Amino acid sequence: MLTKVRFKNFKSFTKETIISFEASKSMILEDTNVKDDILKGCCFYGSNASGKTNALNAITILLDLFFKNNAIDPTLITIFNKERVMYFEYTFKEASDTIVYYFEISRKGKITKETLKINNKTMLTRLSNSAESFLTENKDYDNQSVDENTLFLKKIYFNTGFVEYPNLKNCFEYLKKSVFLNPVRQIGQLVFFDASKVKELELLSYLNENGTDEINDFFKEFNFPYKIKYNKPNGIFPSPMTDIRFVRTELEDIPFFMESYGNKVLLSILPAFLTVVKNGGILAIDEFSSGLHNNLEALLIKYFYKYSKNAQLIFVSHSTNLLSTSILRPDQIYSVDFDREGSFVKKFSDEKPRESQNLEKMYLSGVFGGIPLYEGNH
Repeated sequence: MLTKVRFKNFKSFTKETIISFEASKSMILEDTNVKDDILKGCCFYGSNASGKTNALNAITILLDLFFKNNAIDPTLITIFNKERVMYFEYTFKEASDTIVYYFEISRKGKITKETLKINNKTMLTRLSNSAESFLTENKDYDNQSVDENTLFLKKIYFNTGFVEYPNLKNCFEYLKKSVFLNPVRQIGQLVFFDASKVKELELLSYLNENGTDEINDFFKEFNFPYKIKYNKPNGIFPSPMTDIRFVRTELEDIPFFMESYGNKVLLSILPAFLTVVKNGGILAIDEFSSGLHNNLEALLIKYFYKYSKNAQLIFVSHSTNLLSTSILRPDQIYSVDFDREGSFVKKFSDEKPRESQNLEKMYLSGVFGGIPLYEGNH
């Protein structure tokens, strides 16, 4: 699981920033929100344009560069200073191993440095177009093998699968199971990092493969006033708009296209929730507060942390009712602010709030930062 992310000069973040998933000594929600002293996720709060999404993207960019895109977008480096590189460092705990992966990217979108350490032992070093690897039979690589636009560790992974390093393999297989959601861009938009898992996650494919039982069991467990039915189409182009219906007692079935936006979002994201809880990985959600009732957001978060064994939920939200020690630990919550030097984060637990204190009221009163100061709100 992911234990720490360190980065600098990424988008609106100019200063070195650390997001830690190492659990504090707090006993709050220890049985549900913590596994082996590692937090099962975190969340980001702050005003619009403070950098919340950028903080989330600093975590997911590794997934994107490793499993999806080859080219690196040079516009990701901050415009708020003239430093030449941005860097990222990811620390993982896998069984007995601590794995630390670091890379730097220049303003031209070229990878200038890359290192991998396992238990402080260097397994990979790379400077521009030359690399030395202890993960492969061949140790030395030159510019014919090292692409300045691609992570070299990615090449090794896809060539070897890290078969001789099972904990390293498990670490990246864990990451590969991850999913990114953004309900705002379009209903239930999913970004998959493992193409073979699309059938488990995209709504219609999920229903074709699994039917409706798992989703309806979820609805039944939490006393939802409806269930769904799915008429598997014979046509070539199935559509959730007409093939999925919401079933309520003593009412006519309602097709998907006539349902509320919130129910459409919920049904579209449930396969991802259910699958990541069951199989592991990171579930990253931007704008989690879009379309869902506050109580439903709380239910989903509690469900994830209670039932997941090897998974982490990382999200951005404006729903302050989630700032409760019955839902989240203070060491899981970050406020994000923006000043002349860029974005910066603050962890709620830095203020050492007591379990009995109201985190929502403390946040809204400005104790933790991350509050917009509009006229009349001082």
